Amino acid sequence: MPAAAAQTFAPPELVTPSRWPKKPYCADDLADGVCIRALQSALKRAYIQANPPHLRVWSIYDIDRPGAALAWEDARLPCPSWIAVNLENLHGHLVWGLSAPVLVDSPDLRQKPLRYLCAVEAAFRARLEADQGYSGLLTKNPTHQRWRVLRGPRVGYTLQELADCFDAEELSRHVAKSKKPEEVGLGRNVALFDWLRHWAYVAIRRYRAARNQFPQWQAECYEKSLGRNGDFPRPLDSRECYHVAKSVAKWTWRKDAEAHARFLARQAAKGRKSGQVRRAGSVEEAKPWEAEGICRRTWYSRKSGLIVPGEGDS
Repeated sequence: MPAAAAQTFAPPELVTPSRWPKKPYCADDLADGVCIRALQSALKRAYIQANPPHLRVWSIYDIDRPGAALAWEDARLPCPSWIAVNLENLHGHLVWGLSAPVLVDSPDLRQKPLRYLCAVEAAFRARLEADQGYSGLLTKNPTHQRWRVLRGPRVGYTLQELADCFDAEELSRHVAKSKKPEEVGLGRNVALFDWLRHWAYVAIRRYRAARNQFPQWQAECYEKSLGRNGDFPRPLDSRECYHVAKSVAKWTWRKDAEAHARFLARQAAKGRKSGQVRRAGSVEEAKPWEAEGICRRTWYSRKSGLIVPGEGDS
């Protein structure tokens, strides 16, 4: 990145409100904890949440070693959208923007872009030798004077452009892992989604007779997501858990009623077909009582030798 591109502030297009959370987490000193503020207020803090809870807009990597600003060149990757460097130790955050943000909480199985992005980010982390434990929640604020900000030539890249940095063999290793990703970075979202949806497919059955209890169902999904999130070495933010749980709850609530109706229809069709097979060539199919001009009950009574009072030969 040319020295002329170095800036101590971020150009306006980097902080377009539509690409940032409306009320992000932020902090001046991480040791003092984080708070939630409106975006314009949060932009005055040294650390800020860059990605909305339900979207991946920025792909962020933490380089915990001197020379972080050049890590992308050493890794043979495209120039980041921005780099924020700590001048005291020359560690930094490298950030690539996505021109088409990826949903990270979609349960209606638009999961292919998410899993693909998960694989691409895993490949980036490996090439950059980035911190595997970095949660990605807070990044160095590119508008804050504490950091030396280096601006790249592009705000956003397509997912395919980022994937094209790797040959087929290198990327395929990470794509295969995305089916059961490492529980770091975006892989936590995928792992949480997979675990929660499989639990929900069974648990939703308890609510079939109580279709007015969606708030209770959503609350249960959220509680379960928090429990699973606690198993991660670096847990997701609770708001990310909430969005994943909300989406899984809505999707399973809507689809379970349809699935249950289809299941009942299939069972009924199987029953009718089975009945037709059982009756084929049987007495019930032949109906010999009609040929004799008597009722079915009389025919069976005669066949068994019973006398039915009052029916005679009717």
